[in-house]
Amino acid sequence: MARFGRWGAGSAAMGLLLVTALLGALPTTALARATRVYKINVDNPHATGVPNHNFEYVDYFPREDVRVHSSDVIDFNWNTGAVDGAHTVSFVPSSAPVPGLFAPDVDDTGVPLEFNPQMFFPSNPNCGTKTTPCLYDGTTIVNSGFIPNAVGGDFYVKLDPKLLNGGDSVDIKYVCEVHPGMSGSVTLVADRREASSPEEVEGRAAGQFERDTAEALRQERRDTKATVELNSNGTHKVTAIAGTATQYVEIAEMLPGTIKIKPGDTVTWVTKTIKDPHTVTFPQGNGSDSVDPLMPVCEAAADIPIPGLDPTLCANPGLFEAHVIPQPQGPTAITSPTTVATSGIITNAPGVPNSYSFTFPNAGTFNYMCRIHDNMTGIIIAKN
Repeated sequence: MARFGRWGAGSAAMGLLLVTALLGALPTTALARATRVYKINVDNPHATGVPNHNFEYVDYFPREDVRVHSSDVIDFNWNTGAVDGAHTVSFVPSSAPVPGLFAPDVDDTGVPLEFNPQMFFPSNPNCGTKTTPCLYDGTTIVNSGFIPNAVGGDFYVKLDPKLLNGGDSVDIKYVCEVHPGMSGSVTLVADRREASSPEEVEGRAAGQFERDTAEALRQERRDTKATVELNSNGTHKVTAIAGTATQYVEIAEMLPGTIKIKPGDTVTWVTKTIKDPHTVTFPQGNGSDSVDPLMPVCEAAADIPIPGLDPTLCANPGLFEAHVIPQPQGPTAITSPTTVATSGIITNAPGVPNSYSFTFPNAGTFNYMCRIHDNMTGIIIAKN
């Protein structure tokens, strides 16, 4: 987020911060014994994605049925096909709560929320590479930190044999802290039991991808048509979709992509998202930077940004914060293509609105976007 895609695709430095600086390779001794590496894809498992669709796969490929030994390494690989996606891989002990996406910003006056640092940064910046995988033993959280798909990356994990507790096998679950409900599991098996083969894992991932995609395409087709109601004053209320979803795919699209209305009409966007937040923001592009709901800051001191520094170039993760401004900003009437306004965050989470309306009093073409997912865009054409 802030934006899911932009901090990855628009800033190589942010990728360096999140992937290299925090997960960076450190010198280490060789592993004690030969290992087998199992790749589990995070989000879309194919680099090209699904052409002409902005699908964010809130899924791991495969999400289950991967049997490994304690000597093996699991390579969680972020794919660049879904450019608007960002995820974590977080192993959370059963006795510990999963860190929330947002947390109170305790050091900034007037800014109530920030991205939760427990989610945003790795639990241990000194592990997570192929040569130094993080070890999960069930007692403390092992978290990759927030990694955008546009940047890509890998997070390597080993499972402590004591998790077996003398048994033959145990399922070890992990989650994405960005998307509640996105989860997977690996099965740790004793050395005397057979582990999965790479071919089995690859086959399960491919079949799962096909099923996820087919369901998402069906859902997208169901939500592509706007509905129109006649108001008593002769204008219209048009209802459109700002993002829809299936259990395993967030469809980050404005549906329909182009809406034709009459001057004076009102358009209400309803989100059918399950795991993602969205915004409806005018105009599309840098013109709406001032109403972005997710504002990165590199602080020289509490509440004081470093003057003149692009915050995504913040060299010290301890000084980096992502402020969250969830409420609407700007007018509710879009009078010109340069009018700056946003719905604020809309989603289906409890206590958060799932819709917002704008009126278009004048003729014109109005381009808009989701400020959380840069490639989620739409056009309003108001014409007599």
